[in-house]
Amino acid sequence: MNPAAQPVTVMVVDDHPALRAGLRSLIDSDAGLRVLLEVASGEAAYAVYRPIRPDAVVMDLSMEGFGGIEAIRRIRELDPRAAILVYTVHNSQVLLERALEAGALGFVTKSSNADTLLQGIRKVAGGESFVSPDMLPALLDRHLPSGASQFKRLTQREFQVFKLLSEGHTLPQCASILHLSSKTVSNHFTQIRAKLGVSSPAEMARMAIRQGLVEP
Repeated sequence: MNPAAQPVTVMVVDDHPALRAGLRSLIDSDAGLRVLLEVASGEAAYAVYRPIRPDAVVMDLSMEGFGGIEAIRRIRELDPRAAILVYTVHNSQVLLERALEAGALGFVTKSSNADTLLQGIRKVAGGESFVSPDMLPALLDRHLPSGASQFKRLTQREFQVFKLLSEGHTLPQCASILHLSSKTVSNHFTQIRAKLGVSSPAEMARMAIRQGLVEP
């Protein structure tokens, strides 16, 4: 077969088995695309990326462990040309910006239609950026809504710790998930509280819910 006619290979990363199966069926229904592998976590995606080198990765953000954004960052460190498309229920401008900063080429919400997802996969596999239509206003708007600008103050690592704490993880669990020392995570926690003006993980969770970063 002519190499140019080879299908685009895809790795699907999502912690819901039924959704992974649905995505495999949808992607494989396109003659130009083929799912190589499904995995259930960011850690698994990072571990298998180098051996299989897919043309594109479809990445959820909210998963157990270090999650999608950290997986994007680590995979892009392995391969700066990695083509990663975020596929998430969250339509948060903050998460869009953080995902793109981590190295994602595209961002599609799960409320988008199937054609939008397939188009996004083809675009990022070709090295192009892609954002689903419902997220274009967030991408184009350079003035964050009230409250969201606070997250600009956080470093990428501080944001990761903030999100894990908002999801209910303890400080020791954050240290384990991110492979950091307890002292480093405690220092990040101190910086997060100072920068966001919050005093506890419960306040962080309320702030994250208001900004659409985690589900209530």
